[in-house]
Amino acid sequence: MSFLLATGADAGYFPLVQELIASIDDAMRDETMSIGVLDGGLLPEQVSWLEAQGATVVRPPVPDAAVAAVRKRPALAVNLGKLWLDICFPGYDTLVWLDADAWVQDGAAITELLGGARNGALAIVPGSGRCWPRLIDIRWWLGGLGENRSFNYKNAKNARLPLGICRDIGTRALLNAGVFALRADAPHWEVMRRWQMQILRHGKPFTSDQLAMALAVYTDGHPVELLSDWCNYITPFRIDPSKGELVEFYYPYRKVGIVHMAAKKEIRWDATATMPILGTDGVTYNLSLRYGVMQRMIGAAVSADSLVDVLR
Repeated sequence: MSFLLATGADAGYFPLVQELIASIDDAMRDETMSIGVLDGGLLPEQVSWLEAQGATVVRPPVPDAAVAAVRKRPALAVNLGKLWLDICFPGYDTLVWLDADAWVQDGAAITELLGGARNGALAIVPGSGRCWPRLIDIRWWLGGLGENRSFNYKNAKNARLPLGICRDIGTRALLNAGVFALRADAPHWEVMRRWQMQILRHGKPFTSDQLAMALAVYTDGHPVELLSDWCNYITPFRIDPSKGELVEFYYPYRKVGIVHMAAKKEIRWDATATMPILGTDGVTYNLSLRYGVMQRMIGAAVSADSLVDVLR
């Protein structure tokens, strides 16, 4: 089975793409990878660097309804382009998407994504499970009345979808579009693009990809394989300082497969920025989540024989 690992970025996110590719090379060093990159505003020299690494760089198609938005914010083309991977990168059996602010710590996660998509299902991680402290956001009003503020509900409502659809998907787990796998011949692609066109009439381009995926699965009933957080780990993080590895927050502290720095804006833009991360030894360390940076910090501390003093 042939597959391609795809990501996308603008010029500002280019360092993250470099780190993602480096993590793939490190985690899957025994395999030859095909890499595809959606160009959401890369500089010519950045495109040249990617092509020198063997990556295929493509400018994704932009739906007519989103042309004005992309003109103001070119990086939106990447979000929109996720639903066009089968067209942007033809000739592969399966497409695996990884947001640029993600990196691969364990190559087995890619194998798991491919396995989930093997029979034509959308392999994706839901926003639910033991690491999610709150499954649905509710805005409470005086008298105990509440308003559903889940991702699916509020974005479906903004897109002016029928109330029945808004209510149905509003209590279902979001499907995190930051990491997913899908066979090129799966019917989901066309269905998701049709929903994308409808959403873009009134909804937000930035969230249209994730909402379209939810609609293809929950409303149209196309098959899905819900994978564990391990394949798209967002929060909370824990570190095993003896190994320099990010692990799942709760016991048995399994090594995280794919690290996703979603909502970590400062760290995404500044490789030197740190955040407190609880260790499996009960000590809190100040570490970067960036690929390579965290490992170097751990290595320097171990070399100094003063792990706690260096990282706290």
